Amino acid sequence: MPREFIRIRGARQNNLKDLDIDLPLGELIVVTGVSGSGKSSLAFDTVYAEGQRRYVETFSPYARQFLDRMDAPGVDRIEGIPPAIAIDQTNPVRTSRSTVGTMTELNDHLKLLFARATRLYCRGCGAPVRRDTPDSIAGELFSRAGSESPRVVITFAIEVPANFSREEVEGLLAQQGYTRLHARRGKRLEVVQDRLRLTHDYRDRLVEALEAALKHGHGHVTVYPLDEDRQAGNPWRFSSELHCADCDIDYHETTPNHFSFNSPVGACETCRGFGRTQGIDYALVVPDESKSIADGAVKPWQTDAYRECQADLMRFARRRGVPVDVPWKKLTKTQQRWVLDGEGDWEEGVWYGAQRFFAWLETKAYKMHIRVLLSRYRSYDECPDCAGARLKPDALLWRLGSRDNADAVLPPKARFRPVGLTLANKTWQALPGLVLHDVLRLPIDRCARFFALLELPKPLDEATELLLAGIRTRLKYLVDVGLGYLTLDRQSRTLSGGEVQRINLTTSLGTSLVNTLFVLDEPSIGLHPRDMQRVIGVLQRLRDAGNTLLVVEHDPQVMLAANRILDMGPGPGERGGRQVFFGTPKQLLRSRASLTARYLRGEKGVGKGVGYIFSGKNVSDPFLEVRGATEHNLKNIDIRLPLERLVCVTGVSGSGKSTLLQDVLYNALRKLKGKPVETPGAHRSVLGHQRVGEVVLVDQSPIGKTTRSNPASYVGAWNAIRELFAAEPEARERGYKPGTFSFNSGNGRCPACGGNGFEHVEMQFLSDVYLRCPDCNGRRYRPEVLEITLDGKSVADVLDLTVNEALGFFADQPAVQRVLEPLAAVGLDYLTLGQPVPTLSGGEAQRLKLAGHLAKAAAASSSRRRAGSRKKAGGKVAASGKGSLFLFDEPTTGLHFDDIRKLLGAFRRLIDEGHSLVVIEHNLDVISAADWVVDLGPEGGDAGGELVCEGTPEDVAAHGASHTGAALRACRDDLAAMNATAGTTSTKSSDIRGDASVREDGEIVKAACDNGAGKVPTRSGRNTIEVFHAREHNLKNVTVNIPRGKFSVITGVSGSGKSTVAFDILFNEGQRRYLESLNAYARQFVQPAARADVDAIFGIPPTVAIEQRTSRGGRKSTVATLTEVYHFLRLLFVKLGTQYCPDCHVPVEPQTAGSILAQLMKVHRNREITLYAPLVVARKGYYTDLATWAAGKGFDTLRVDGELLPTADWPRLDRYREHDIELPVGSIKVTARNEVALRELLQRALDYGKGIVIASPHPAISKNSKKTSPLPSGERARVRGIETKTDTIFSTHRACPSCARSFDALDPRLFSYNSRHGWCEDCYGTGLALSGFDEEQSGEEIWWTDWWEGETPTCPSCEGRRLNPDALAVRFHDRSIADFAGLTVQAAGELFRTIRLRGREAGIARDILPELQARLRFLTDVGLAYLTLDRAAPTLSGGEAQRIRLASQLGSNLRGVCYILDEPTIGLHPRDNRMLLDTLGKLEGKGNTIVVVEHDEDTIRRAEHVIDLGPGAGVNGGEVVAAGTVKQLMKQPDSVTGRFLASPLRHPLFARRAVRLKGRGADPYLEVQGARLHNLKNLSVRVPLCRLTCVTGVSGSGKSTLVRDVLHDSVHQLLLRSGKGRRGAGHMIGCRDIRGVEQLQRVAEVDQTPIGKTPRSCPATYVGVWDAIRKLFAGTTEARMRGYGPGRFSFNVRGGRCEACEGQGIRKIEMSFLPDVKVSCEVCNGARFNPETLDILYKDRSIGDLLAMNVRDATEYFRAHEKIHRALQLLDDVGLGYLTLGQPSPTLSGGEAQRIKLVTELAKARTGTEAETRGTLYILDEPTVGLHMADVEKLIHVLHRLVEAGNSVIVIEHNLDVIAEADWIIDLGPEGGDGGGRIVVEGTPEACAKTKASHTAKFLRGFLRERSSDKDK
Repeated sequence: MPREFIRIRGARQNNLKDLDIDLPLGELIVVTGVSGSGKSSLAFDTVYAEGQRRYVETFSPYARQFLDRMDAPGVDRIEGIPPAIAIDQTNPVRTSRSTVGTMTELNDHLKLLFARATRLYCRGCGAPVRRDTPDSIAGELFSRAGSESPRVVITFAIEVPANFSREEVEGLLAQQGYTRLHARRGKRLEVVQDRLRLTHDYRDRLVEALEAALKHGHGHVTVYPLDEDRQAGNPWRFSSELHCADCDIDYHETTPNHFSFNSPVGACETCRGFGRTQGIDYALVVPDESKSIADGAVKPWQTDAYRECQADLMRFARRRGVPVDVPWKKLTKTQQRWVLDGEGDWEEGVWYGAQRFFAWLETKAYKMHIRVLLSRYRSYDECPDCAGARLKPDALLWRLGSRDNADAVLPPKARFRPVGLTLANKTWQALPGLVLHDVLRLPIDRCARFFALLELPKPLDEATELLLAGIRTRLKYLVDVGLGYLTLDRQSRTLSGGEVQRINLTTSLGTSLVNTLFVLDEPSIGLHPRDMQRVIGVLQRLRDAGNTLLVVEHDPQVMLAANRILDMGPGPGERGGRQVFFGTPKQLLRSRASLTARYLRGEKGVGKGVGYIFSGKNVSDPFLEVRGATEHNLKNIDIRLPLERLVCVTGVSGSGKSTLLQDVLYNALRKLKGKPVETPGAHRSVLGHQRVGEVVLVDQSPIGKTTRSNPASYVGAWNAIRELFAAEPEARERGYKPGTFSFNSGNGRCPACGGNGFEHVEMQFLSDVYLRCPDCNGRRYRPEVLEITLDGKSVADVLDLTVNEALGFFADQPAVQRVLEPLAAVGLDYLTLGQPVPTLSGGEAQRLKLAGHLAKAAAASSSRRRAGSRKKAGGKVAASGKGSLFLFDEPTTGLHFDDIRKLLGAFRRLIDEGHSLVVIEHNLDVISAADWVVDLGPEGGDAGGELVCEGTPEDVAAHGASHTGAALRACRDDLAAMNATAGTTSTKSSDIRGDASVREDGEIVKAACDNGAGKVPTRSGRNTIEVFHAREHNLKNVTVNIPRGKFSVITGVSGSGKSTVAFDILFNEGQRRYLESLNAYARQFVQPAARADVDAIFGIPPTVAIEQRTSRGGRKSTVATLTEVYHFLRLLFVKLGTQYCPDCHVPVEPQTAGSILAQLMKVHRNREITLYAPLVVARKGYYTDLATWAAGKGFDTLRVDGELLPTADWPRLDRYREHDIELPVGSIKVTARNEVALRELLQRALDYGKGIVIASPHPAISKNSKKTSPLPSGERARVRGIETKTDTIFSTHRACPSCARSFDALDPRLFSYNSRHGWCEDCYGTGLALSGFDEEQSGEEIWWTDWWEGETPTCPSCEGRRLNPDALAVRFHDRSIADFAGLTVQAAGELFRTIRLRGREAGIARDILPELQARLRFLTDVGLAYLTLDRAAPTLSGGEAQRIRLASQLGSNLRGVCYILDEPTIGLHPRDNRMLLDTLGKLEGKGNTIVVVEHDEDTIRRAEHVIDLGPGAGVNGGEVVAAGTVKQLMKQPDSVTGRFLASPLRHPLFARRAVRLKGRGADPYLEVQGARLHNLKNLSVRVPLCRLTCVTGVSGSGKSTLVRDVLHDSVHQLLLRSGKGRRGAGHMIGCRDIRGVEQLQRVAEVDQTPIGKTPRSCPATYVGVWDAIRKLFAGTTEARMRGYGPGRFSFNVRGGRCEACEGQGIRKIEMSFLPDVKVSCEVCNGARFNPETLDILYKDRSIGDLLAMNVRDATEYFRAHEKIHRALQLLDDVGLGYLTLGQPSPTLSGGEAQRIKLVTELAKARTGTEAETRGTLYILDEPTVGLHMADVEKLIHVLHRLVEAGNSVIVIEHNLDVIAEADWIIDLGPEGGDGGGRIVVEGTPEACAKTKASHTAKFLRGFLRERSSDKDK
């Protein structure tokens, strides 16, 4: 098999230099190179972006807006790319409910396991709680009785219904034989079931009595023992539900959601599943305890806003004698509590305290600034009600496992005790197993041990075993990647980037996807060298499963384990972006051009040439000492960190490094310095902190979000440079200041781009476009400013200099040199001074931060030197001051060996300046270069947190128990070996960083290199999708194998389970596994389906589904909107269209403010107006910040969607609705006297509105104006973009130069048929004059599509173009958007292929034109080139609609995915079917898997693999009858499909009925005259009555138009009028006249639309038998006694139905970002009715039992009831005997729904004189859709049965079996669209087959020749 590649041509993303490269699929490829060389640009911004973008495009447009679709990369083309998943270091979920368990889906598995396999223990006594049965209760009674045989009374309780009296109930009980009552307690009666003595002789009687009592007592029974006087003792209570008899506590049955804190069912009601509640951290309120009250110890009261509180505190403190001038820490505890707690409320005139102050703030938390203030002092405290367990109390009573299992991993004293437990602690600890919270708190390695030892009680079903296997596998993966120290309840937001990536890696491994591209960003981050091989093993396992891995990495072990290495470079930035080397690791080691190879060979070293070990200094003094650190897993350790040194804290993952440095040291020092950030981790003290001036945490977070932030401004160089330019003589002469040369503010920057240098064009669903600013040509400044030069260079020229060039240019400027030099020192000399900071890589950003600190240090040193030179008195020199302490967390992340060398050089400079550095690091080069090393461990998690050793690197290397020491020793041994063999190029030299001695598998790195280098992995398993033991719906534990990369068909009789396999299992699972890679926000909108009931699925790639749709679209849908061509046309017109005035027909131009003023004076003279400035136009969001901004500017209100809302009390807007928000600038009366004030007000409004202002002739609405009054609500207007009676829009940008009318900025809504901004005001976007249609209707309503019976004349206002005049006046290349939409697909494709754009137009249309061209090309490929883009969706044929959906879905051009199609041949003529199969063959040729659910014979015979399900339907199906090639299928005797393929139907099955339409004695017929609707060409045709007529022809030939739109609708109208005694030709629809209608009684269309939309609709209700069944139940004695009527047995109304599920039998549980889950109602167990209703039995069956009964059984059950029996027998006759009476209609297939409708018609059919003369005309549109060949035979019988009953049947059909069975054929064509609409041939099948001009005849001829019944004779 030839190798497959991802072919990249012309990649130019970021700094890539037109890179061409072929990446082989199925390999592990490492991308390396110096920082900034283009690694991430290639791997993530190019390859991943394209793979992710193409797959996401297969989703709907609505879904895509939430899916964070990646931007299209800068590349000429990429071919052969599979769907891509990025496994990076970002964690998009910040909620506290996201944990390690939820990220890995272990929580989902655990909640299912706990719901299945746990035991409940009573919270009162600790005894096991179980369900009682009559036998178990009897056994318990005998046990309690012992040797005695006491008498007992067995009772059950009954509640008296509200509509009954107690006497009435007692009377009813007496009628049933219950005459004795034990007790009456209010509305509760205790009824005696039996009295007996507890002897074994009476056991049977006892069990029978208990069974009856449980039944009547709804699961509860009470037994009273009697003493010798027959007095009742204490009751013994039992229950068939969960009930503790001793404590009398009832428990509820659990569902999986009871164990989920992300579900409202299980989450603690107090904390809502967060485990914490919000409070106030008073350590942050008083951050600096050295301050006194008077000095501002209470921080929140030191601002102007709350200075009053400070004054109150001072006043009350003096009254109470609390000292205000002593430090806070010296106040007594009582005094401190007085300040914080207060004495009482403010209204009482006493000190209220900080606590009440914050309580008052909480009441104002709806205000943004208050929320911000509160966030600064928040504490997050453990929830008091769940103690952090997050779950409701009862969920924590269910325990998993045995006591031995629990003791092996968690001591009894450490186990969690739920809040509110009354059980003794000793008893609780002795219970077996663990509760869920115990499991979640275990370190993952111990958790894995727990589940490995776990043995569940038998019998254990397969599902539970599968769950347990899934949990064990996932835990193993987490341990494998070195995360065994984490706990499952660890919040995901506290994880490091490396931990997040490794968790995502295990998740991806757990998905078992294949044919997927995984792109990883340094998976080695955070891993100790000892653990590296674990990650490598996971990567190789993912690769060996059939995936491609592209890994950005610098670690030698990972590189040497790869199949190939791509080395990018040769330098960073503009010197990079090229391929330096691409080949195997062995080849890399021999490369001379690669800098990476030189380091791997040992020719270059990170520490060479730099004396990092400062042996000349005394490392014993000074020290910073942390004592008694006990946070998390730290074990009361004391750590001494030498200052003014490079200290490295290392240790295996999870050993406590980050806890020590960040949680303890950093937070403690910040608090000690009076600048707290978070509460410090637990420790006793920090000594020596006085020697540190400032503590700084340096990480790799972005340092700027705007493009105006750059390296020069970050290090402070730009200020000095601007001062130099301002000092130039010409600048001084012009009065230029340094601010003039700023591109962030001032008047020197370009006003057009605001100093950015480019124009940002938002492209909605495409990549945004950045164009060079046309005004300044990308130079950022006004031309006048650029005239000022410094040594011949302008300020823009200086921004283009690299740091290296700038150092030379400013060689004589020490101030500039001093701040630029640190950039060069950290290796960033290649950056330009003006390079936007957001474009920097993570490593570059970190080094830029470091450069900033170096610059500060240099500035401080310079100032000290200047101060020292001035202050020399008495031989005394100024003190050097305190140095800063810098903390780095893995600073080598993302850094190449060469970058690490530069980084260590920068570290040395900081130390030389007197600063101290502490780094967390695993990199052996950094550890070796450190002055002092602190090694924590010895392991991770609970086994860590100890100080293993500390000292110099040599000391650590000599320590025998240190894993770090072992790695250092191995590194040095290999280095010595390399030096001994210097001069030779050996792969052994690459082992120097391999840590061979501590590798678990004992292999050395050379072996890893030899095994991985250049070898394509051997794939384990076959190249198939394997589904094991599927039980979804009616599948019976089936196992299915589908070959990948092949064309497979799944077939079988209707209802056999085809769609279940294809869509509910294959598609849902493939898409769900891909969607798991998306963020949680996206998943809540594109909800992945719930997991199917299947044991396992292997080898599944990402999937794309192309399903049937019953609707073709509404009146506003067109070919262009369905294919999204119109979306891109709208975007093209918004960005590049030219607005013309619709009245003057001239292009709009800018106008001056003076012109607008003149118009206001003219139009609104002597009227009071309000001027509004538009701030937000058609954007979604809350806009709380905008309201805060407006309030700060003094505006009390904003107008939102026409409503005035207060800015101070801003309401919560609808987040998902588009809003228009305007600022009411002010009001004024327009008079000549007020012209100056009006001019000023207008200018303010234009400034706020950025050139647009809205004038509204109303009273003022803002307090900012002198006159204010509210707007009358009836006069508000929201219409924008047009002039209305109320508001007028004026624009300085867009106005007609002829009539001065202003226009709003172009908006996509202006061109939308669905928006009031764009639609024609008369037809509302339909293009038709529809009577009764208004703006409240969407056009999707059924009465405007399927049931529309009127003429559809073109709208006279827009002439059918759907849009208003403003929209139609926008032109692009001299065409309106309606002109483009009026083109055919072929013409539009040719136009967009030949269109030529230049300059700015070309840049903006860069991504739009390819999208348009691709979609139009695919429409042509599926044979739809003749359609016009504005063709309305309802006018499309079924075949055209299906192919349009195919075209819109299949254009993604992906490789390796699994396309799943649901009967794509629907509506296709055999000719068009061949075209479709050719298209699918092309898809298969691209390496995709094609799975088609199909019954079409041609498609099945074309398939390479066929799976036949059956043998029957419903409960009789769900098995794999046969699988293999078509030939193999035909040999299977059990395969119905194979049997029909081998022995197809012979025709005719019924004797052909003669047809004579002309002459004397002609048969009755309908005649359509002059049909002209749509593409019909004045067609006249006769249709014989009382015959089976088939109308056929190629797709789009006019079949549906003739039969459904003309014949059906007109006949319906005529019959309707004839019933009223009228007739007239004026009511014909689409034709001149129809003759012969008087011979019909009615017309009925039987289609495949669902028979109902809710689960309450079912076959029994649709065919009309349910009413009769309800009456039978209402007639039973029990029902009459209870007063139940037929309504009691309805699940649609209240009374008898289960109210928990409202009679649906199922409940939908919303799962936030997880898929919604539909579960059987736990109250009625899916029976739909309440227990009282289910108590009523008819022939030993309840009403719920009947709903679950299938039709075949019900037919026999109701044999005595003729009406019910006949309808059910008909259902069985048409092959629907497998359906249950209560099967929800949404679960029925289209074919099943159609046959149910046919049954209702058959039930109405009658024989006799009336039936023969006045029959029904039945019209069926492709009734074979969804029908198997066997079902087609049944359908043919049904159709003939209807005809035999005297009815007429017209069938639109392409199925040759049906065509061959017709009495008469009408063939339309000869082509589709404009080439159709004519009668090609009509006659019998045999006569039509002889016609050569008919496409149908070509296929029918051969079909009849092969399958004629005469052939068998």
